[in-house]
Amino acid sequence: MDVQALFDQGDYADVIKKLKKGEPRPILAFAYQKSKLWEEAMDVWTTLIAKYPDAAEYFVERGVCKFNLKFKHAILDFNEAIEMEPTNAYFYSCRAYIRDKTGDTEGSVADYTKALDLDPEDAIALNNLGLAEQKLGFTARARERFKYSDDLMGVKTIDSRDPDDYQKLVTTPPAKSTIWQEFKKMLSIKGFKDFWRDLRG
Repeated sequence: MDVQALFDQGDYADVIKKLKKGEPRPILAFAYQKSKLWEEAMDVWTTLIAKYPDAAEYFVERGVCKFNLKFKHAILDFNEAIEMEPTNAYFYSCRAYIRDKTGDTEGSVADYTKALDLDPEDAIALNNLGLAEQKLGFTARARERFKYSDDLMGVKTIDSRDPDDYQKLVTTPPAKSTIWQEFKKMLSIKGFKDFWRDLRG
């Protein structure tokens, strides 16, 4: 059985066994990744990048390995890939995910927004953008993202809106919350109400 067939049926250990002593190949790196052997996969991608420095997707995959190894400089590989292919929506989504997971939620929103500019029907990017916006406090806007993500994936929800509403949402920046609005939100949280009551005696 050839290695592609082994890979397709999930026999990653056999793929690694057959290929690890030969010339590095992307399928070997992917088999390592599927086996969560991130360092071995990263080494294969590094070798491939040395041979094919214009292969932007190799930088993305190496960045995934570095991220899983908790390397702080993982983002640099995604930057490199985007510099090589600035119209690749998937690369922006990948970097957005990494940014969000490393605490740069605003950068994540910017990247997901760019990804959706390039590929407006990417339901996963749309959902993830909603999650990132929710973290920043734009709850209503995030709900709209989730709704339209569900629509794109064919998931029926009670809340059905006209597609023109979504176009307005995309082109209208989220309103900045005032301090008073944020304070009112806090007051509506049960835990905060209990805390406030205890504070007042």
